[in-house]
Amino acid sequence: MIKTLIVDAQKCSGCRACENYCSLKHEGYCSPSKGRIHVVKWEQEGIYVPINCMRCEKPACEMVCPKRATFRNFSTGAMEVDPFRCIGCLSCVFACPFGATFVDQDTGHVLKCDLCDGDPTCVKICPTGALSYEEMSKEAYLKLLENADRIPSLVRTALGEE
Repeated sequence: MIKTLIVDAQKCSGCRACENYCSLKHEGYCSPSKGRIHVVKWEQEGIYVPINCMRCEKPACEMVCPKRATFRNFSTGAMEVDPFRCIGCLSCVFACPFGATFVDQDTGHVLKCDLCDGDPTCVKICPTGALSYEEMSKEAYLKLLENADRIPSLVRTALGEE
């Protein structure tokens, strides 16, 4: 069984509490841009979508990293970035098909969800229940990744890149 963060965009109100509390947990203060999860508005569908690392089976972020700074934490399954090995080339940011790898504009460090060591803050704080942390079979998880193929274009559209 794989435990993963599940997003139900139909329940998301766009309040961005997940972004604020994520940055509070990791940085010590509320700043949505420093969250490891970001909410984008998908105008075409009229919904908000929390974008987060999908923890791919063969992660592009890990494959393109020239310093092997991106790695899988085997206790949580989260893809993490070692800040001491990261050289700031942003290869992982551009390689992520889900738009789930971010750069802290103040420090230049890459930010990725670490699942809060298996107890995601965003899930606990979400007032609408749009986020959950659930166990699922490997087959169901791979199906989830297959169905997420709309997300890359959604992110590019929301960011004004398409």
